[in-house]
Amino acid sequence: MARLGSSLKVLELGCGPGRDSRELADAGHTVRSVDHSPVAIGRARASTSNPPNLTFELGDAETALRRTATGSLDVVYAHALYMMLSGPEMERLLLEVRRGLRSGGFHLFAVRAVTDPHAGQGTEIDRDVYVGGPHVTPVRYYRAETVDAMAQRGFQLVDAEYVPELHLYFVCHRRP
Repeated sequence: MARLGSSLKVLELGCGPGRDSRELADAGHTVRSVDHSPVAIGRARASTSNPPNLTFELGDAETALRRTATGSLDVVYAHALYMMLSGPEMERLLLEVRRGLRSGGFHLFAVRAVTDPHAGQGTEIDRDVYVGGPHVTPVRYYRAETVDAMAQRGFQLVDAEYVPELHLYFVCHRRP
C-alpha cells in the first residue's frame, strides 16, 4: 500500500476481526471496514488498538459499496472474500467496486487458486466452485484466466502474482 500513496480512503470488504484494517489505518489511511458476521465485527470493534481513522460496519460488501459515493475511494481491498461469492454476485460487486473508486483508484484482492489442496474436494456445483467435504458453504477457487477476466470489467490489470506455497493470487487492478 505504501507504493500507492499515503492518507488514502480505503474500503475493506470482508474484514473479519480487522487485522488488515488496523494495519492500513496505522499506516495513516482512513479505513472503513465491513463484514457480514456480527461476531467478527464485534471482535473488531472491541479491540483496544483501533485508531480513530478506522470504522467497522456490520453488513454485506455489495450494500456497503452501494452506500459509497461514486468515485470517493482510493482503494477497495478484499482478502479471500471473493471465494464466497457466486458468479452473479461477483459481477455486481465488480461494477460497484468500479463505481466507488476514483479514476486511478486501486482494487486490491487476494483469492485462493485451484492448486489449493481443498479445491476439488466435495461436490463441484459450478466450474471451480465446491460444496461439501471441507466446504460448509460453496467456495470458489481461481485460475489465472479467471483472475485476468476480472480486469475486463472496467479495470486495468496492474499486477497479478501467484504465490504457489500459499495457493493465492494477489491482484492489483487500477480504475482508468
